[in-house]
Amino acid sequence: MLQKIINKLNDLRPKQLMILAGIAAVLMFAAIYAGMSMMAGKEVVINPEPPPPKEEKVIETKAVVVAKVNIPARTRIQESMLQIKELPIEMLPEGVITSFNDVKDVQVKVSIFAGDVLTVQKVFADRSEEGFVGAIPADCRAVSINVNEITSVAGFAKPGDKVDLLLVEKSNYSVTTNVLLQNVPLLSVNQDMTGANIVDESGGTTSAIHNPTIATFALPPEDVLKLISASKLGEIYMMLRPANPRATYVAEMEYTIDSINKPQPVREPEPTPVIPANPVPDLPQIPMVPVTPKFDIIQGDELTQSSEETAQVQSFAGNSSNSALPAIPSRSANTENVAPPVPNVPLSGSPIMNQIGN
Repeated sequence: MLQKIINKLNDLRPKQLMILAGIAAVLMFAAIYAGMSMMAGKEVVINPEPPPPKEEKVIETKAVVVAKVNIPARTRIQESMLQIKELPIEMLPEGVITSFNDVKDVQVKVSIFAGDVLTVQKVFADRSEEGFVGAIPADCRAVSINVNEITSVAGFAKPGDKVDLLLVEKSNYSVTTNVLLQNVPLLSVNQDMTGANIVDESGGTTSAIHNPTIATFALPPEDVLKLISASKLGEIYMMLRPANPRATYVAEMEYTIDSINKPQPVREPEPTPVIPANPVPDLPQIPMVPVTPKFDIIQGDELTQSSEETAQVQSFAGNSSNSALPAIPSRSANTENVAPPVPNVPLSGSPIMNQIGN
């Protein structure tokens, strides 16, 4: 029987063989489908009726507040930054905000991107951290110093940022700068602990802090003493740290620059060696003999005392100051108990004696 079928197939033309193969394939497919339907416990329906149309499920939506532009952290929300959108309730997170009035002029806690749904968790801070005291760490104290636009990094340092503090000391002819404290939390500037930004219509942000004059930091008590003492010694500068610095702390650094007008130290000349001189021998002292002047005393036309008698009186006075002076003869004196007078010897060349001789 099988041989007859084979011989019959050999007599068929190629076109007839293809038709026969197609019929066989259809029958095989129908047999397989019927078998699978029976295994699944379903009845095989040759002409199934089309299923009834499914009812469309109604999606419930809700109007919520969505950010229209990027809103940085610590920015006060304005109505121009927001918009209302209808979103499916199934897609909404918990705590969504549905009205502009609920968030107007409120400072956001974290950054919000355009298209984000505003929630209570993103906009409002934790109630336990409200107030200035809640911002001070448990192991720190708040301390304030004077600053200006230069020392406060042109006002870019805002509450919540971390800064490094520098000490600048000035002397007469030099300036020294060193790193005083590092990674210091900035709590407030000018009694503003929010540092809120102002967003314009184009989406740009500007700082609400103008002309900073007071900066408040959170420091351990020992660093508070260090900062206060340094502020009296010199000027304090702030260095604003990046959001993700490579290192939390850097090595201690110090830099000193001298003025070009600093006087140079005077170099003292080397001392000249002392050469000892030959000692001078002591010479015997020679007594000084006073020179006794000699003069004659003339009264009228008579010589009352000669130069020899005057020398005797002076010599006597020099030998003994307590001895009585010798008497000086005079014509008017009583001559009874005195020596005879000296003969009158006229001086040669005297005009008076020349008159007497004439």
